[in-house]
Amino acid sequence: MNRSARQSVRLVQALLPLLLTGAAHAAAFSVGGEIRNPTATRPLGSGELRVLMTNLGGGWLLGMGPLTGTRFNVVVPGTFQPPVQPLDVCPGVKVTPAGARTYTAETLLLFNPATNAVATLVQGDAPTDPTERGQWIYSDRTVTLSGRCAGLNTYYALTLRPGWTGVTTESRDGRFEIRNARRNLPYWVQPVLSTAARQTFPALFSGQRSAFNR
Repeated sequence: MNRSARQSVRLVQALLPLLLTGAAHAAAFSVGGEIRNPTATRPLGSGELRVLMTNLGGGWLLGMGPLTGTRFNVVVPGTFQPPVQPLDVCPGVKVTPAGARTYTAETLLLFNPATNAVATLVQGDAPTDPTERGQWIYSDRTVTLSGRCAGLNTYYALTLRPGWTGVTTESRDGRFEIRNARRNLPYWVQPVLSTAARQTFPALFSGQRSAFNR
């Protein structure tokens, strides 16, 4: 194991006790779920698996928790303030009030520190081609989005509260509806994304963009 790999393993090992001992802030946010296709975890290899809540595009580790059997609970420290950006939506959608700043946790990962393998976790009503998919959006205030995107078959009926809000995108017959989550959809392990996770996503595993270091 090279030096970079050893540092990444130590990072994961150091973060886990924070979750288990409750060292995270009392107002920590958590996401719990159940994996419906547990046999799909086998290609990740043997060893304890971790579920990582990320903004993969920005290389941010937002939350983490162990996979126990088929269930997991990801914790985002209450002390973490996401790097929010001005809310940007398509023309035709009404935003009330203006000025909201938001941040999206767009990707859940299932990671094996021992094998350095990683796969994505998709929250949806089916393992492939789901009609409903879930994700989490952080907002700095209460804001309502409503209406149809100009020239598109995409509709908003969504209210974001301060903090994290579960959001569902439903697609049926070419119509896309983005709304508040109404139920806790199951999670599905996808094919292995990489067997060299630390090298593929160096920013994510460096610890420099981590909710646990804020």
